[in-house]
Amino acid sequence: FYIKKDVTLPSITDNQLGDDTWRNADTAVYNVDFADTGGSLLQRAQIKITTGAAQTGTLITDWADHITGINAASYTGDWGLGSGVWNLLQSGGNYVSVRVYDNASNLQTVTDAFYVKKDTTVPVITDNQAGDDAWRNSGAAVYNVDFTDAGGSLMKQMEVKITTGAGQTGTLLLDWTPLLTGIDSASYASDWGLGASTFSLLQSGTNYVSVRVSDYAGSQAALTDAFYVRKDTQAPVITDGQAGENVWRNSNSGTYNVSLADAGGSLLSKFQVRASTVPG
Repeated sequence: FYIKKDVTLPSITDNQLGDDTWRNADTAVYNVDFADTGGSLLQRAQIKITTGAAQTGTLITDWADHITGINAASYTGDWGLGSGVWNLLQSGGNYVSVRVYDNASNLQTVTDAFYVKKDTTVPVITDNQAGDDAWRNSGAAVYNVDFTDAGGSLMKQMEVKITTGAGQTGTLLLDWTPLLTGIDSASYASDWGLGASTFSLLQSGTNYVSVRVSDYAGSQAALTDAFYVRKDTQAPVITDGQAGENVWRNSNSGTYNVSLADAGGSLLSKFQVRASTVPG
């Protein structure tokens, strides 16, 4: 008879360390390689996941087979967690330890081979701004629409889309464009404005502003018609059909041919007069 002897431990080469990209889906693969020089060849790799480093905190999954039937001296393909394991991860940091067996039952372990940052929680938009009924001739107004993100990755940016019709209909004045970037916070409660450049794109009349916010995990929340803006930058027009009046008056009995018009949409509000004893 013969005896096959392998007392050499398999090896794990950890090229991963961590995954600092926040994830909202099981799309990542990890660069942790295995090798066996003892002759019996690699058999299987297992993982253990905890919420704390060094296998502390809450146990997400105890040691379980993850890659099986290797039967090779090396395994260098990058590998993912798979949806079943991904769904077990908590929001926030998850630490993945790895161990590998050869066919002689020798094993090698690496604690915290890498970590995974998970955030599947969609940001929240709180609309405190039903509309802006004041007619505007500049982009100086600010609006009360707030954002929060409870998933851990923090908010990345806010975008706006502006149309002439409700429900993102009518003419598209501005497609989704970042307005606030680098938020880097779990909440944003400051009132914010469109700014001069965005306001310049608005049409005369009513403009509907939709809002979308993204976090660093790529999750998004959108709110159609968060508010509307009424724009009128057209000055009223005075048509003077009254060259002068040569009739002397001893009472306020005259009428005068001076017409007023407004084509900007906000309508005429009032008119004022000033009298002086000299022209100009």
